[in-house]
Amino acid sequence: MSQLSSFIFSSERAKPPRASTALFLGLWILIGLVTIDILINVVFSYPSNPRNVSASALQLYFDYGRSQEGKLRRATRADRSRTAPITLAGWYEPLPIVEPTAVANRTVVTFYGMSHAVRLAHALARVSNRFAPRIVAAPGATANWGYGAYLRDQGGGTSRVVVLAFMSGNLPMINTMSAMTWNTGYAMPYTADRFLLEDGKLKVVHPPYESFDDYVHILFDRQKWAKALSVFAKYDSMYDSLIIRADFSDHSALLRLLRRAYALRMIRQARHAVLDHQGFNPNSDEVKVAQEIVREFAARARGEGMIPVVYVVNLYGDSDYLFQALKPALDSASVPYLNSAAIASPSAPRKYLPDSHFTAQVDNEMARALIRVIERASPH
Repeated sequence: MSQLSSFIFSSERAKPPRASTALFLGLWILIGLVTIDILINVVFSYPSNPRNVSASALQLYFDYGRSQEGKLRRATRADRSRTAPITLAGWYEPLPIVEPTAVANRTVVTFYGMSHAVRLAHALARVSNRFAPRIVAAPGATANWGYGAYLRDQGGGTSRVVVLAFMSGNLPMINTMSAMTWNTGYAMPYTADRFLLEDGKLKVVHPPYESFDDYVHILFDRQKWAKALSVFAKYDSMYDSLIIRADFSDHSALLRLLRRAYALRMIRQARHAVLDHQGFNPNSDEVKVAQEIVREFAARARGEGMIPVVYVVNLYGDSDYLFQALKPALDSASVPYLNSAAIASPSAPRKYLPDSHFTAQVDNEMARALIRVIERASPH
C-alpha cells in the first residue's frame, strides 16, 4: 500500500473526538470564565461606602450592569449623613428650593428643571441685578418632574415669572415616574408625577413615594417595595424588571455586562421612537404629553398672575427637533419661549462643555435673551 493510500485509509478510520473530550474542554472554558469573573469582582470591586464617590472608570464600567435595585440598596442608608448624596436629591417632599438671597426691588424668576435651568438662573444673576432667580431643580430632571414641581410650588407666592425647562436628551423619558428606570448608569431614586392624556386633557398619577424618608421605609420592606414597583410597572413607560430587579446576576461581572448591553439597547430604542438626532415622532404619546404640559403650564401660570416661559434645551447633535416638536403648542397658546438653538447651534461643539452643558458665555447670552423674552411678555 502506498503512503498516500495508507494516509487516506487511516483518515477514513479516524474517529471524531470523544464526548468526554468535548466535555473536558467545555469544563475548562467554564472554569476560565468563572476565574475571570471572580478576578474582576475582586480587582475592580465597587466601593462599599455609599459616601465614596471616587470610583475608578473600570469600577464604574463593571458595575454599570448591576440591577437598579441592587445599586439602590447598596447606596441607601436611613441615616442621611451616611447615605449616598445622590439618594437625597430631587424629592418632591420637601421641594429642593434655592431661594434668592435678596429680592428687594427685584423681579423673582423661578426656574423648574434640570442643571441646564440652574445654570441659566445663575447666569441671569450674573448679567442683571434686576432679577432674583429662584431655583427648583433635580439632577437630570425630566419635564414631567419640573411640571410636577411647579404644581406643588406655583412660584412660591413671590414669583413674577416662572420658567419650565424641556431638554432634548430626556424628552423621551417624560412618561416615566422615577429616574431609576431610565438612568441606568446611576440609580437616582427620586420620583416624578406621571401625566396621562385623557380626552385631550392631562391627568396626573402621583408616584408611590415622594420623600427620602418614605423611599427608605419602602425600599427595605420587601412587600411595600414590591407594591411600589407594581405602580412603576403600570405607569412608567421605561420600567423593565430585568433592569430594575435584583437577582443572582448582580454577583457576576460578566452577567452584569450583558445586562448593561441590554439596558443601553432598550434606552436607545426608546429614544429613537420619540426624539433623537434624526428627528422626532409627532404622533408619539411623549410628544403629545409634552405639548399639553406646555399649554397647561402657561394657562395655570397666567391664571396665577405670572408670566410663563418655556426654556427649550437642545443638546449637541440633536438639531432643534425638540423646539420643532413643542412649537405647535407654543404657537397655539402664545407661550413665551427661549430656544437655545437660536443662540447655540446644536451643531457647534464649541458652544458646549463635555458634560453637555453650555459654556458660561453661552449661558450669559441665554440669560440676556431671557430678559428680552420677559420684557416682551410683560404688560406695558
